[in-house]
Amino acid sequence: GRVNHPEEIVTLDQKINVVILDFDDEKKRIALGLKQLTPHPWDALDANLKVGDKVKGKVVVMADYGAFIEVIPGVEGLIHVSEMSWSQHLRSAQDFLKVGNEVEAVILTLDRDERKMSLGIKQLKSDPWENIDTKYAVGSKHTAKVRNFTNFGVFVEIEEGIDGLIHISDLSWTKKIKHPSEFTQIGSEIEVVVLEIDKDNRRLSL
Repeated sequence: GRVNHPEEIVTLDQKINVVILDFDDEKKRIALGLKQLTPHPWDALDANLKVGDKVKGKVVVMADYGAFIEVIPGVEGLIHVSEMSWSQHLRSAQDFLKVGNEVEAVILTLDRDERKMSLGIKQLKSDPWENIDTKYAVGSKHTAKVRNFTNFGVFVEIEEGIDGLIHISDLSWTKKIKHPSEFTQIGSEIEVVVLEIDKDNRRLSL
C-alpha cells in the first residue's frame, strides 16, 4: 500500500522482525525490509480474476489523466480518464471521482508479471452508439445542448457520448447566418432533427 509516514505502520520502541536487504560498507549501514516478511499482495490476488470481470475498490490517488483504485491492499489499478465516460470531450479525472470514493469497475487489462491492471467504469453502462439507429433514427427530433461553435456550424451533445454537428447551412431556411453565435449560445438547449448517422466517427449530422 501507500505509506505517508512510518507512524502508520510502526511505533517507537516497538520490537519488530525484519529482513536484511543490503549491507553498505562505506556508510556502515544495513538496509532492512518489513514488507518482505509477507507475500507480495499481487500473489494474493484472486487467481481466477480475468479481463472483463468486475472489481470493487477505493480511489487512493487522483491525477488529471486518471484515478488509482486499490482493489485489495497493495494492489492498484488505473482508471484512465478516457475509460470514465463514453463522452469524447476532454475532461479531467477529477470531474468524475475523488480520493476515498468506493467504485465498481471492469478489468480492461491484467498483467500479473508486470503487476499492472487497467480498469474502466464507462463499461458498466452500455455504449450509447450500440443502438444509435433506433434511438436517434434519421428524421427523429431531440433536444440537444450547444457545446461549442466553429465557423461552419454548431457542435451539440444530445446525451453523454452522443455528439452532433448542425452545419451552418442547416440552421435556418430564411436567414443568412454568417456565424452560429448569431443563432444560439453555448450552453443553450435547442431542438434538432437527425439528418445523417456517421457511426465510424461517432457523430450525427443534425
